[in-house]
Amino acid sequence: MTAGGRYVYQGMGASLRRPSPDRPLVVLAVDDEETRASYAYGLIATGFDVTTAGDTTVWRARAAGRPSIIVADVSEEGRDGWTPVQQFKRDPGTRDVPIVAVAAEVGAATRDRARREGCAAVCLKTCPPDVLASGLRAVLDHTTPSTSR
Repeated sequence: MTAGGRYVYQGMGASLRRPSPDRPLVVLAVDDEETRASYAYGLIATGFDVTTAGDTTVWRARAAGRPSIIVADVSEEGRDGWTPVQQFKRDPGTRDVPIVAVAAEVGAATRDRARREGCAAVCLKTCPPDVLASGLRAVLDHTTPSTSR
């Protein structure tokens, strides 16, 4: 469900509610619809507000308001998944927002590239949504208040 461009969720009945400034806003820049939906509903159920940027453009993230954190799929088929990360880091409205890269494989090369691109963390794309939520909370706990909202 969406309201004002954000997925909102409350309880098992998925009733609408207004997005809350007390809940961290996650931008999901993930093209794969199944993964995006799984992450969105899992994150919402664990206390996040979620908006999606399925086409991974910076303007979609900025239009969502000041995100607390961005989840970017860097292993998209047919294109360089790191390009959106670079766009987010260049844009004044999102450059200070922590980014968690999700990748099909998380080896040394992926971790090194994520570090070079300024990502706060990298996560295996197949991780369950509750594990992703825990990782996002850990990243947010290590950011200063001025960069986490």
